Amino acid sequence: MDPAYCTILALNYLPKALALATSLRETQGLDLKVLIIDAETDAELPDVPGVTLLSLEALKLPTEELHRMAAAYELVEFATAVKPRFLRLLLEDSEQAAYLDPDTFVTSPMTDLPVDLAASPGGILLTPHYLVPPTSDAFANEGHLLYVGVYNLGFVAVDRRAVGFLDWWWEKLREECIVDVLSGLFVDQKWVDVGSVYFDATAWTHPGYNVSVMNLHERPIATENGELTVGDPRTGEARPLRLFHFHAFDAHRPEELSTRFDVSTSSMLQANDLLEKLCHRYAELVLANIASLPPAPAYRYNVDTAGRTLGRQVRRAHRKAGIAGLKPPSPFDPAQASAYDAWRRAAWKEIGRDVVGDVAKAARATAPTAMGRLKDRLPAVAAFTRKRFVSSSGIWR
Repeated sequence: MDPAYCTILALNYLPKALALATSLRETQGLDLKVLIIDAETDAELPDVPGVTLLSLEALKLPTEELHRMAAAYELVEFATAVKPRFLRLLLEDSEQAAYLDPDTFVTSPMTDLPVDLAASPGGILLTPHYLVPPTSDAFANEGHLLYVGVYNLGFVAVDRRAVGFLDWWWEKLREECIVDVLSGLFVDQKWVDVGSVYFDATAWTHPGYNVSVMNLHERPIATENGELTVGDPRTGEARPLRLFHFHAFDAHRPEELSTRFDVSTSSMLQANDLLEKLCHRYAELVLANIASLPPAPAYRYNVDTAGRTLGRQVRRAHRKAGIAGLKPPSPFDPAQASAYDAWRRAAWKEIGRDVVGDVAKAARATAPTAMGRLKDRLPAVAAFTRKRFVSSSGIWR
């Protein structure tokens, strides 16, 4: 039985998800389940043939909980946070489930995935960013992995043995799925570095999955018998290219593999016509989807009911109030508009504490000796700071 394949996104990313759905359907004849995080009910879903669209109703969570997370998190954080919840629900009807980022693209049947997943001790497959130490021509080195995590969670596959892992992961991401360098957090990925040990996850070393601009230096694309392949950096063997990750790819600029970097990536395409053709094919699909869809609405959780943008500082204040059990009013419920107005006016206090907390974290990291002396001299202040800025899980809020 094939895994249930899914992705998660806001409506503005739907053209890329439809390209992914096309690739999955063409290579394996399978349906892609797409969770739309800015559709609260199924009635709000667009009518798009050839793909299963799901609203937030699919998560079976109270509206209060969804609004709390949507207020606390920015778009990418929110879409990432619900990943383990969605996967667990898919396992109710399927033996296996696999998440694919909406900007990934299936290039050949993923026949080895269900087999290798079944062989995983914990029923979890994760793809490391690198399979061998990066060379000088890589876009990032191991230091980058200390920031983002060992695994690229643009792909993860699980079976029913991984339910405990998904429950643990979900509990972490409900409140701690943020990008915060000073706290050592990078959405879901750093948590999985820890959880992979607890739950016997497999670091899947098949080089054909999650190939991207970041690891092409170790996995050169070629062709064999008309099929795209990548070189295995550990053995030199040619393996099938299964899943390509178009990281920061702009379909309007298909001559660039990625627009993330300060330097051009066009030379990578010029050096490999197979990669160039893949990029142009993907771009054509995405642009065709853009043309066939109505203009994407603005992300609904970017503003409150009064039309004010929820900036990062306001979101962090809302998140911390929720963690403290204060149940701040929802910015998305018209019935709570007056209460939210009052809370927002008073939020400058929590925003100020957030700034102080960041300063304390930075001082602790850059001047540990001085901070140690301060702790010895002013133990009451140190205890207050820890109580105020460090969560029960040990994370600096």
